[in-house]
Amino acid sequence: MKRLLFLLFFAFAIAASASDFKSGYLCYNILSEKDSTCEVTYNGKDYYHDPYTVDSVVVPMYVKTDKGTYRVVRIGNYAFNDATIRSITLPYSLKEIGEWAFCSCLALPEVMIPEGTVTISDNAFYGCAGLQEVVIPQSVTSIGVSAFQGCSMLETVKIPLGVTIIEDGLFGDCASLKTVLLHNKVKIIGTGSFAGCIKLKSISLPESITSIEDGAFYHCEALQKVSVPSKVKMISNEMFYGCKLLSEIIMPQGIDTIGDKAFGYCQSLTRVRLPESIVRIGCYAFAYCENLVDVPLPAGIRIIDDGAFGNCEALLQAIHPNGVDVIGDFAYSGCTQLKSTRLPESVETIGTAAFDNCPALVNVISMTEKPKAITRHTFSNYAKATLHVPFNCKKKYLLGKYWKDFAKIVEDAR
Repeated sequence: MKRLLFLLFFAFAIAASASDFKSGYLCYNILSEKDSTCEVTYNGKDYYHDPYTVDSVVVPMYVKTDKGTYRVVRIGNYAFNDATIRSITLPYSLKEIGEWAFCSCLALPEVMIPEGTVTISDNAFYGCAGLQEVVIPQSVTSIGVSAFQGCSMLETVKIPLGVTIIEDGLFGDCASLKTVLLHNKVKIIGTGSFAGCIKLKSISLPESITSIEDGAFYHCEALQKVSVPSKVKMISNEMFYGCKLLSEIIMPQGIDTIGDKAFGYCQSLTRVRLPESIVRIGCYAFAYCENLVDVPLPAGIRIIDDGAFGNCEALLQAIHPNGVDVIGDFAYSGCTQLKSTRLPESVETIGTAAFDNCPALVNVISMTEKPKAITRHTFSNYAKATLHVPFNCKKKYLLGKYWKDFAKIVEDAR
Protein backbone atom coordinates (compact mmCIF):
# COMPACT_ATOMS: atom_id res chain seq x y z
CA MET A 1 0.00 0.00 0.00
CA LYS A 2 2.84 2.40 0.93
CA ARG A 3 4.60 1.58 -2.37
CA LEU A 4 1.39 2.32 -4.30
CA LEU A 5 0.94 5.66 -2.54
CA PHE A 6 4.55 6.55 -3.27
CA LEU A 7 4.19 5.72 -6.95
CA LEU A 8 0.99 7.74 -7.18
CA PHE A 9 2.64 10.69 -5.47
CA PHE A 10 5.72 10.40 -7.71
CA ALA A 11 3.59 10.28 -10.84
CA PHE A 12 1.55 13.29 -9.66
CA ALA A 13 4.71 15.27 -8.83
CA ILE A 14 6.16 14.68 -12.30
CA ALA A 15 2.88 15.61 -13.98
CA ALA A 16 2.52 18.73 -11.87
CA SER A 17 6.08 19.94 -12.30
CA ALA A 18 6.69 19.41 -15.99
CA SER A 19 6.05 22.40 -18.24
CA ASP A 20 4.67 21.84 -21.73
CA PHE A 21 7.23 24.05 -23.47
CA LYS A 22 9.75 26.82 -22.99
CA SER A 23 10.11 30.03 -24.96
CA GLY A 24 12.97 32.35 -24.18
CA TYR A 25 13.55 32.26 -20.43
CA LEU A 26 9.93 31.47 -19.51
CA CYS A 27 8.17 28.12 -19.17
CA TYR A 28 4.56 27.57 -20.19
CA ASN A 29 1.71 25.12 -19.74
CA ILE A 30 -1.03 24.73 -22.32
CA LEU A 31 -4.47 25.44 -20.85
CA SER A 32 -6.65 24.77 -23.89
CA GLU A 33 -5.70 23.40 -27.28
CA LYS A 34 -9.14 24.35 -28.55
CA ASP A 35 -8.77 28.00 -27.51
CA SER A 36 -5.00 28.07 -27.99
CA THR A 37 -4.37 29.47 -24.51
CA CYS A 38 -1.50 28.96 -22.11
CA GLU A 39 -0.10 30.10 -18.78
CA VAL A 40 3.36 31.02 -17.55
CA THR A 41 4.53 28.34 -15.14
CA TYR A 42 7.47 28.09 -12.76
CA ASN A 43 11.03 27.43 -13.82
CA GLY A 44 12.32 23.86 -13.67
CA LYS A 45 10.78 21.04 -11.67
CA ASP A 46 10.44 22.71 -8.28
CA TYR A 47 8.90 26.16 -7.84
CA TYR A 48 10.55 26.55 -4.43
CA HIS A 49 14.11 25.57 -5.30
CA ASP A 50 14.17 26.69 -8.94
CA PRO A 51 12.91 30.28 -9.01
CA TYR A 52 13.41 32.58 -11.97
CA THR A 53 16.61 34.57 -11.50
CA VAL A 54 16.27 37.23 -14.20
CA ASP A 55 15.99 40.90 -13.23
CA SER A 56 13.40 41.97 -15.76
CA VAL A 57 10.50 39.92 -17.12
CA VAL A 58 8.32 40.74 -20.12
CA VAL A 59 5.45 38.30 -20.52
CA PRO A 60 4.30 38.23 -24.17
CA MET A 61 0.70 38.18 -25.35
CA TYR A 62 1.39 35.28 -27.72
CA VAL A 63 3.92 32.48 -27.77
CA LYS A 64 4.81 30.56 -30.95
CA THR A 65 5.69 26.87 -30.82
CA ASP A 66 6.04 24.02 -33.26
CA LYS A 67 2.40 23.14 -32.54
CA GLY A 68 1.04 26.60 -33.09
CA THR A 69 0.56 29.98 -31.44
CA TYR A 70 -0.84 30.28 -27.92
CA ARG A 71 -2.31 33.31 -26.18
CA VAL A 72 -0.99 33.92 -22.66
CA VAL A 73 -4.02 34.34 -20.37
CA ARG A 74 -2.69 33.33 -16.96
CA ILE A 75 0.28 33.61 -14.66
CA GLY A 76 0.25 30.14 -13.14
CA ASN A 77 0.30 29.11 -9.49
CA TYR A 78 3.74 29.69 -7.93
CA ALA A 79 5.09 30.83 -11.32
CA PHE A 80 7.44 33.51 -9.95
CA ASN A 81 7.54 32.35 -6.33
CA ASP A 82 10.79 33.62 -4.74
CA ALA A 83 11.98 35.05 -8.07
CA THR A 84 14.63 37.78 -8.09
CA ILE A 85 12.78 39.92 -10.63
CA ARG A 86 12.92 43.71 -10.30
CA SER A 87 10.37 44.52 -12.98
CA ILE A 88 7.47 42.71 -14.61
CA THR A 89 5.50 43.62 -17.72
CA LEU A 90 2.23 41.76 -18.05
CA PRO A 91 0.30 41.35 -21.32
CA TYR A 92 -3.16 42.74 -22.10
CA SER A 93 -4.24 39.18 -22.92
CA LEU A 94 -3.99 38.32 -19.22
CA LYS A 95 -7.14 37.14 -17.41
CA GLU A 96 -5.84 35.68 -14.16
CA ILE A 97 -2.91 35.83 -11.76
CA GLY A 98 -2.69 32.46 -10.01
CA GLU A 99 -2.19 31.51 -6.39
CA TRP A 100 1.21 32.47 -4.90
CA ALA A 101 2.22 33.64 -8.40
CA PHE A 102 4.57 36.39 -7.17
CA CYS A 103 4.95 35.26 -3.57
CA SER A 104 8.11 36.63 -1.89
CA CYS A 105 9.35 38.57 -4.90
CA LEU A 106 11.21 40.78 -2.47
CA ALA A 107 12.86 43.06 -5.05
CA LEU A 108 9.71 43.87 -7.03
CA PRO A 109 8.83 47.57 -6.47
CA GLU A 110 5.73 47.99 -8.62
CA VAL A 111 3.17 46.05 -10.61
CA MET A 112 0.88 47.38 -13.33
CA ILE A 113 -1.88 44.82 -13.76
CA PRO A 114 -3.32 45.28 -17.26
CA GLU A 115 -6.94 46.11 -18.05
CA GLY A 116 -8.76 42.91 -18.93
CA THR A 117 -7.43 40.96 -15.96
CA VAL A 118 -10.36 39.50 -14.01
CA THR A 119 -8.87 37.51 -11.12
CA ILE A 120 -6.03 38.02 -8.66
CA SER A 121 -5.91 34.71 -6.79
CA ASP A 122 -5.14 33.83 -3.17
CA ASN A 123 -1.70 34.91 -1.93
CA ALA A 124 -0.75 36.18 -5.39
CA PHE A 125 1.63 38.86 -4.07
CA TYR A 126 2.04 37.52 -0.53
CA GLY A 127 5.23 38.73 1.12
CA CYS A 128 6.34 41.10 -1.65
CA ALA A 129 8.05 43.25 0.95
CA GLY A 130 9.44 45.74 -1.56
CA LEU A 131 6.20 46.35 -3.44
CA GLN A 132 5.44 50.09 -3.22
CA GLU A 133 2.81 50.52 -5.91
CA VAL A 134 0.19 48.32 -7.50
CA VAL A 135 -2.36 49.41 -10.07
CA ILE A 136 -5.47 47.23 -10.06
CA PRO A 137 -7.67 47.79 -13.14
CA GLN A 138 -11.46 48.13 -13.10
CA SER A 139 -11.78 44.80 -14.92
CA VAL A 140 -10.77 42.90 -11.79
CA THR A 141 -13.77 41.36 -10.02
CA SER A 142 -12.02 39.07 -7.55
CA ILE A 143 -8.99 39.57 -5.31
CA GLY A 144 -8.22 36.47 -3.27
CA VAL A 145 -7.39 35.75 0.36
CA SER A 146 -4.13 37.37 1.56
CA ALA A 147 -3.33 38.46 -2.00
CA PHE A 148 -1.24 41.41 -0.78
CA GLN A 149 -0.50 40.31 2.78
CA GLY A 150 2.95 41.26 3.98
CA CYS A 151 3.52 43.89 1.28
CA SER A 152 5.10 46.08 3.91
CA MET A 153 6.04 48.99 1.61
CA LEU A 154 2.63 49.37 -0.06
CA GLU A 155 1.14 52.78 0.77
CA THR A 156 -2.02 53.28 -1.31
CA VAL A 157 -4.66 50.93 -2.71
CA LYS A 158 -7.76 51.64 -4.78
CA ILE A 159 -10.31 48.82 -4.91
CA PRO A 160 -11.94 48.40 -8.36
CA LEU A 161 -15.73 48.65 -8.69
CA GLY A 162 -16.21 44.96 -9.47
CA VAL A 163 -14.72 43.79 -6.18
CA THR A 164 -17.43 43.56 -3.51
CA ILE A 165 -15.59 41.46 -0.91
CA ILE A 166 -12.38 42.48 0.80
CA GLU A 167 -11.15 38.95 1.45
CA ASP A 168 -9.57 37.58 4.63
CA GLY A 169 -6.08 38.92 5.27
CA LEU A 170 -6.06 40.82 1.98
CA PHE A 171 -3.84 43.66 3.22
CA GLY A 172 -2.72 42.10 6.50
CA ASP A 173 0.66 43.33 7.76
CA CYS A 174 0.92 46.03 5.10
CA ALA A 175 2.82 48.15 7.60
CA SER A 176 3.12 51.24 5.35
CA LEU A 177 -0.47 51.31 4.12
CA LYS A 178 -1.95 54.77 4.69
CA THR A 179 -4.77 55.11 2.18
CA VAL A 180 -7.47 52.63 1.13
CA LEU A 181 -10.16 53.74 -1.30
CA LEU A 182 -13.32 51.65 -1.01
CA HIS A 183 -16.27 52.17 -3.34
CA ASN A 184 -19.97 52.01 -2.42
CA LYS A 185 -20.50 48.46 -3.67
CA VAL A 186 -18.22 46.76 -1.16
CA LYS A 187 -20.32 44.49 1.06
CA ILE A 188 -17.92 42.53 3.26
CA ILE A 189 -14.66 43.37 5.05
CA GLY A 190 -13.09 39.98 5.72
CA THR A 191 -11.29 38.51 8.72
CA GLY A 192 -7.99 40.27 9.40
CA SER A 193 -8.22 42.10 6.08
CA PHE A 194 -6.33 45.14 7.42
CA ALA A 195 -4.74 43.57 10.51
CA GLY A 196 -1.33 44.99 11.31
CA CYS A 197 -1.69 48.05 9.05
CA ILE A 198 0.02 50.16 11.68
CA LYS A 199 0.08 53.42 9.66
CA LEU A 200 -3.57 53.41 8.59
CA LYS A 201 -4.97 56.54 10.28
CA SER A 202 -8.46 56.56 8.82
CA ILE A 203 -10.71 54.59 6.53
CA SER A 204 -14.08 55.55 5.08
CA LEU A 205 -16.41 52.58 5.25
CA PRO A 206 -19.24 52.88 2.70
CA GLU A 207 -22.86 52.31 3.69
CA SER A 208 -23.01 49.30 1.36
CA ILE A 209 -21.04 47.22 3.88
CA THR A 210 -23.13 44.62 5.71
CA SER A 211 -20.43 42.73 7.60
CA ILE A 212 -17.04 43.50 9.12
CA GLU A 213 -15.50 40.23 10.26
CA ASP A 214 -13.17 39.18 13.08
CA GLY A 215 -9.96 41.14 13.54
CA ALA A 216 -10.54 43.28 10.46
CA PHE A 217 -8.57 46.20 11.95
CA TYR A 218 -6.55 44.25 14.51
CA HIS A 219 -3.55 46.32 15.67
CA CYS A 220 -4.18 49.23 13.30
CA GLU A 221 -2.26 51.30 15.79
CA ALA A 222 -2.65 54.67 14.03
CA LEU A 223 -6.39 54.40 13.38
CA GLN A 224 -8.13 57.32 15.11
CA LYS A 225 -11.79 57.38 14.14
CA VAL A 226 -14.21 54.91 12.58
CA SER A 227 -17.87 55.21 11.66
CA VAL A 228 -19.48 51.80 11.36
CA PRO A 229 -21.98 51.50 8.48
CA SER A 230 -25.67 51.25 9.39
CA LYS A 231 -26.19 47.76 7.90
CA VAL A 232 -23.57 46.16 10.14
CA LYS A 233 -25.26 44.25 12.99
CA MET A 234 -22.25 43.19 15.07
CA ILE A 235 -18.91 44.56 16.19
CA SER A 236 -17.00 41.34 15.61
CA ASN A 237 -14.36 39.66 17.75
CA GLU A 238 -11.09 41.60 17.95
CA MET A 239 -12.32 44.02 15.28
CA PHE A 240 -10.35 46.96 16.73
CA TYR A 241 -8.11 45.11 19.18
CA GLY A 242 -4.88 47.00 19.80
CA CYS A 243 -5.97 50.19 17.99
CA LYS A 244 -4.23 52.27 20.62
CA LEU A 245 -4.96 55.68 19.01
CA LEU A 246 -8.65 55.02 18.36
CA SER A 247 -10.42 57.85 20.16
CA GLU A 248 -13.83 57.83 18.52
CA ILE A 249 -16.10 55.01 17.39
CA ILE A 250 -19.56 55.69 15.96
CA MET A 251 -21.89 52.71 16.09
CA PRO A 252 -25.33 52.71 14.45
CA GLN A 253 -28.62 51.52 15.87
CA GLY A 254 -29.14 47.87 15.03
CA ILE A 255 -25.86 46.53 16.37
CA ASP A 256 -26.73 43.94 19.00
CA THR A 257 -23.33 42.53 20.02
CA ILE A 258 -19.90 43.83 20.89
CA GLY A 259 -17.69 40.81 20.19
CA ASP A 260 -14.96 39.30 22.32
CA LYS A 261 -11.89 41.56 22.67
CA ALA A 262 -13.44 43.93 20.11
CA PHE A 263 -11.84 47.04 21.65
CA GLY A 264 -9.16 45.45 23.82
CA TYR A 265 -6.19 47.74 24.45
CA CYS A 266 -7.82 50.74 22.74
CA GLN A 267 -5.99 53.02 25.10
CA SER A 268 -7.22 56.34 23.67
CA LEU A 269 -10.92 55.62 24.09
CA THR A 270 -12.35 57.84 26.82
CA ARG A 271 -16.09 57.62 26.15
CA VAL A 272 -18.20 55.16 24.19
CA ARG A 273 -21.86 55.60 23.30
CA LEU A 274 -23.48 52.23 22.75
CA PRO A 275 -26.64 52.02 20.63
CA GLU A 276 -29.87 51.03 22.37
CA SER A 277 -29.95 47.82 20.34
CA ILE A 278 -26.94 46.32 22.16
CA VAL A 279 -27.77 43.05 23.95
CA ARG A 280 -24.32 41.62 24.75
CA ILE A 281 -20.89 42.99 25.52
CA GLY A 282 -18.48 40.12 24.86
CA CYS A 283 -15.57 38.69 26.78
CA TYR A 284 -12.82 41.26 27.35
CA ALA A 285 -14.53 43.54 24.85
CA PHE A 286 -13.06 46.70 26.42
CA ALA A 287 -10.30 45.14 28.49
CA TYR A 288 -7.30 47.36 29.14
CA CYS A 289 -8.95 50.49 27.76
CA GLU A 290 -7.11 52.28 30.51
CA ASN A 291 -8.48 55.77 29.79
CA LEU A 292 -12.11 54.78 29.36
CA VAL A 293 -14.11 56.90 31.79
CA ASP A 294 -17.71 56.48 30.76
CA VAL A 295 -19.77 53.80 28.96
CA PRO A 296 -23.50 54.29 29.64
CA LEU A 297 -25.17 50.90 29.33
CA PRO A 298 -28.32 50.88 27.16
CA ALA A 299 -31.67 49.66 28.45
CA GLY A 300 -31.74 46.54 26.29
CA ILE A 301 -28.45 45.04 27.40
CA ARG A 302 -28.61 41.54 28.87
CA ILE A 303 -25.05 40.22 29.19
CA ILE A 304 -21.84 41.80 30.44
CA ASP A 305 -19.52 38.90 29.67
CA ASP A 306 -16.29 37.75 31.33
CA GLY A 307 -13.69 40.48 31.65
CA ALA A 308 -15.75 42.88 29.52
CA PHE A 309 -14.32 45.96 31.24
CA GLY A 310 -11.35 44.34 32.91
CA ASN A 311 -8.55 46.74 33.84
CA CYS A 312 -10.38 49.83 32.61
CA GLU A 313 -8.54 51.81 35.25
CA ALA A 314 -10.32 55.15 34.65
CA LEU A 315 -13.89 53.81 34.59
CA LEU A 316 -15.91 55.59 37.29
CA GLN A 317 -19.21 53.72 37.48
CA ALA A 318 -21.06 50.63 36.28
CA ILE A 319 -24.79 51.33 36.34
CA HIS A 320 -26.56 48.22 35.05
CA PRO A 321 -30.13 48.82 33.81
CA ASN A 322 -32.92 46.46 34.69
CA GLY A 323 -32.82 43.58 32.25
CA VAL A 324 -29.18 42.64 32.71
CA ASP A 325 -29.04 38.90 33.41
CA VAL A 326 -25.33 38.18 33.61
CA ILE A 327 -22.32 40.04 34.94
CA GLY A 328 -19.49 37.69 34.07
CA ASP A 329 -16.30 36.58 35.77
CA PHE A 330 -13.75 39.40 36.12
CA ALA A 331 -16.20 41.74 34.32
CA TYR A 332 -14.82 44.83 36.09
CA SER A 333 -11.72 43.38 37.70
CA GLY A 334 -8.90 45.91 37.92
CA CYS A 335 -11.16 48.96 37.47
CA THR A 336 -9.19 50.81 40.13
CA GLN A 337 -11.18 54.08 39.92
CA LEU A 338 -14.63 52.47 39.92
CA LYS A 339 -16.64 54.14 42.68
CA SER A 340 -20.14 52.70 42.34
CA THR A 341 -22.17 49.99 40.71
CA ARG A 342 -25.84 49.15 40.44
CA LEU A 343 -26.97 45.52 40.32
CA PRO A 344 -30.48 45.33 38.83
CA GLU A 345 -33.40 43.24 40.00
CA SER A 346 -33.07 41.12 36.85
CA VAL A 347 -29.50 39.92 37.49
CA GLU A 348 -29.16 36.16 37.89
CA THR A 349 -25.38 35.71 37.80
CA ILE A 350 -22.62 37.81 39.31
CA GLY A 351 -19.36 36.14 38.32
CA THR A 352 -16.26 35.19 40.22
CA ALA A 353 -14.07 38.25 40.85
CA ALA A 354 -16.51 40.42 38.90
CA PHE A 355 -15.43 43.46 40.96
CA ASP A 356 -12.11 42.20 42.25
CA ASN A 357 -9.26 44.70 42.64
CA CYS A 358 -11.63 47.67 42.66
CA PRO A 359 -10.24 49.52 45.70
CA ALA A 360 -12.30 52.70 45.10
CA LEU A 361 -15.63 50.86 44.99
CA VAL A 362 -17.50 52.22 48.02
CA ASN A 363 -21.14 52.06 46.87
CA VAL A 364 -22.82 48.85 45.74
CA ILE A 365 -26.53 49.16 45.02
CA SER A 366 -28.32 45.82 44.84
CA MET A 367 -31.92 45.88 43.60
CA THR A 368 -32.59 42.18 44.18
CA GLU A 369 -34.72 41.30 47.19
CA LYS A 370 -33.01 37.93 47.49
CA PRO A 371 -29.21 38.12 47.42
CA LYS A 372 -27.57 36.22 44.57
CA ALA A 373 -24.71 33.79 45.03
CA ILE A 374 -21.30 35.47 45.11
CA THR A 375 -17.79 34.38 46.09
CA ARG A 376 -15.17 35.72 48.46
CA HIS A 377 -13.52 37.50 45.52
CA THR A 378 -16.60 38.90 43.76
CA PHE A 379 -15.91 42.18 45.56
CA SER A 380 -12.48 43.04 46.96
CA ASN A 381 -13.51 46.05 49.01
CA TYR A 382 -16.07 44.60 51.40
CA ALA A 383 -14.43 46.19 54.43
CA LYS A 384 -14.78 49.76 53.11
CA ALA A 385 -17.92 49.65 50.96
CA THR A 386 -21.55 50.37 51.70
CA LEU A 387 -24.15 47.95 50.35
CA HIS A 388 -27.54 49.45 49.49
CA VAL A 389 -30.41 46.96 49.44
CA PRO A 390 -34.21 47.12 48.96
CA PHE A 391 -36.48 48.04 51.86
CA ASN A 392 -36.98 45.27 54.41
CA CYS A 393 -34.22 43.08 52.89
CA LYS A 394 -31.29 43.85 55.17
CA LYS A 395 -31.74 40.69 57.23
CA LYS A 396 -31.61 38.52 54.09
CA TYR A 397 -28.29 40.07 53.10
CA LEU A 398 -26.91 39.72 56.62
CA LEU A 399 -27.58 36.02 56.27
CA GLY A 400 -26.16 35.84 52.76
CA LYS A 401 -22.69 34.37 52.40
CA TYR A 402 -20.13 37.14 51.79
CA TRP A 403 -22.83 39.82 51.50
CA LYS A 404 -22.64 40.19 55.27
CA ASP A 405 -18.98 41.17 54.93
CA PHE A 406 -19.80 44.65 53.64
CA ALA A 407 -18.81 47.37 56.09
CA LYS A 408 -22.33 48.75 56.10
CA ILE A 409 -25.69 47.56 54.80
CA VAL A 410 -28.50 50.08 54.43
CA GLU A 411 -32.07 49.70 53.10
CA ASP A 412 -32.32 52.42 50.49
CA ALA A 413 -31.68 50.80 47.12
CA ARG A 414 -33.19 52.73 44.26
